[in-house]
Amino acid sequence: MNDLKTPKTLKEDIISELVEEEKSISGLQKSLETRGINTHRLVLTGYLKAMVDVGILREKEIKPSRIYSIQSIPGRDIYELVGLAARKMTDVSTGDYALELLYYIFNRPIFVREIERCNVDLPRQYKTVVPQRRLEYIAKLNEQGIKVPQNNIMMEPQSRDSQKLLMMLKDLVSITLDVKRYIMPDQEGTQTTLD
Repeated sequence: MNDLKTPKTLKEDIISELVEEEKSISGLQKSLETRGINTHRLVLTGYLKAMVDVGILREKEIKPSRIYSIQSIPGRDIYELVGLAARKMTDVSTGDYALELLYYIFNRPIFVREIERCNVDLPRQYKTVVPQRRLEYIAKLNEQGIKVPQNNIMMEPQSRDSQKLLMMLKDLVSITLDVKRYIMPDQEGTQTTLD
């Protein structure tokens, strides 16, 4: 199957960087640059301000910087959250990670349409399956407003990586529940007040 690369927006890149840890504007700009995303500091500052205004990010001031972190994300569906967790993984196709995570959470084969909703690449390592309950799955997803074509293939991951799966589940919980409020930040890389 060919890879279908969906272009990400700067907003998605910012969120995927802040899922792991909070960052200052300069820290965020540097980490984006290491991923090949060069954005002028003023543009990045504007995006961050807008994301704070609409409630996606939280901002706090630790002089002389402003630190940004992800606000808990109410109203996002499971596919968006799985996509965020999968895009944090970098060593294989994000679609493979999304497939593995959805398969684990739903305990059933996954439609290509569901992978597309995660805004990730299509998986590369999967096996096609035709379960007996296929039409029931389509009907259930239709009830949820997810239109799945009758000819949409279903797939299962070819292999499982328990360690990576646990990392993605941790990220999923962290994104959903904002557990950073309960965790002590690492001393390395954390900017402190200069006063």
